[in-house]
Amino acid sequence: MKTGWLLGVLSSLVLAGFFVLAFRFPGALGGWLEPAMAMLFPLLLLDGLFKGRHAFWTWVSLLAGLVLLYLWVPQTLASKGGLPFGLALLGMLLLSFWEATGLWLVAVGSRWAFRRSGALAAALVAALLLLAWESWGFHVYPWTWGAAFGSLPWTARGAAFLGTSGLSALAWGTGAWAAATLAGGGSPRRALAGPGLALGFFLLAGGAWYLLPRDPMRVLDVAMIQPNFPAGQRWPGMEAEMWRRSDALLKAQGWPRPGRATLLLWPESSVLGRDDRRPDARLPAEAASRGVAWLFGTEGGLYNLVRGEVAGRPPFLFAKVDPMPFGERIPGPEAFRKWMDRQLDFVSQEPGELKEGCAFPVPTPAGEVRVHPLICSEALMPERTRRGLALSRADLLTNHTNDGWFDRSIATDLHAAQIRLRATELGVPLLRATLTGKSGVFRENGSFQLWGEPLSEGAFALELQWRPVHTPARSAWLLPLLMSALLAGSALLGWRALPGKP
Repeated sequence: MKTGWLLGVLSSLVLAGFFVLAFRFPGALGGWLEPAMAMLFPLLLLDGLFKGRHAFWTWVSLLAGLVLLYLWVPQTLASKGGLPFGLALLGMLLLSFWEATGLWLVAVGSRWAFRRSGALAAALVAALLLLAWESWGFHVYPWTWGAAFGSLPWTARGAAFLGTSGLSALAWGTGAWAAATLAGGGSPRRALAGPGLALGFFLLAGGAWYLLPRDPMRVLDVAMIQPNFPAGQRWPGMEAEMWRRSDALLKAQGWPRPGRATLLLWPESSVLGRDDRRPDARLPAEAASRGVAWLFGTEGGLYNLVRGEVAGRPPFLFAKVDPMPFGERIPGPEAFRKWMDRQLDFVSQEPGELKEGCAFPVPTPAGEVRVHPLICSEALMPERTRRGLALSRADLLTNHTNDGWFDRSIATDLHAAQIRLRATELGVPLLRATLTGKSGVFRENGSFQLWGEPLSEGAFALELQWRPVHTPARSAWLLPLLMSALLAGSALLGWRALPGKP
């Protein structure tokens, strides 16, 4: 009995290590580590489950992996959220329990399909359930398994065809196929057909990406300021200090220059303590006097905002559409939310509206460049980003992030790793402006650059040239079609497994 428990614990810890390696080290081993682990972990997890390992240890493996991934959360909640450390630790454990249970249901659902209908059914059901969990499951901090494939440009370009959640389904589906084939007594060669098919898809998609239709070339000079302001603190000189740093960078670059437009990006929470929903003639004058288009993170009452100013145009105001559950807004009906706010001495943010034309227009000599902003955690949500790009008809995405809450933890890297596939999914660059560390750019071809370290100051300049790519992942029909195909295949195999069916 003791030996069985010891083996269960040890095997769970080993699997948890593979889980963490799929997400914790962006760019490690030349970018190969994350996609390799993202493919290997589901195979190993499901192999044990299909061969008779108790489902409890499958759940423990997932829980341990998530706990290792979220080790930074308790200290952050305690130091930045004012919670007692014990309560912060409990919050991290509850978050891990919830996410682990969702993935566990994917695993046991795949096992059920394997026992009834074989390896192909196991693969289809695993892919379907994972798509459903990522798309419709409640997540405090949204994430996708397929984000691991963003560490290499040629695997990242697969997101242009399947979307990030489609890559998640591919990893778990091929892992389930291999595990079920081995558990059913099939040959290793047959088991490797699933992972081989996934590899073939990435190679084919990486080449087919170059054949997708493109818009004309866009050119923009981009300046980003990373001030390393304390998270959440309001003080009167924030804007003045940001302008001091911006002016120094613009002067050093000699920007704006003839024939080029300059976009100046400030991160989320770069200007706090005032309601920037109100008209203010000084703000457009600040941008006009420097000859730049200026897009910055600010606030307005209970709204988390970005505001854009450029000469000759009305101000652009855009509020965060999806406030983060618990961190920014208590979820649930309004009456419950207000009661919880009173109990916790918390003020829930109000959501903004995603509507036609929600883009900041930047005039350039070659025509207007339309910029759609994503405020912090919104960039984690593939469907939110897709809808925003479609409604805004944007050529460029920006992400304004206050990562000062993360201190020096791995969370800054995790956030960057989880948002990078938005660029290849939608075929436009994503500019990441952070408050305290690792600003950068994610390119539409899957390459990326990140600058600085957590809790560091920085001023960065980038000459950006790109052609927006019209990807299949831009379509609102992609996810429903993937789910419908997986559901139809699963149902057909289930029907054929009924007694008396061929």
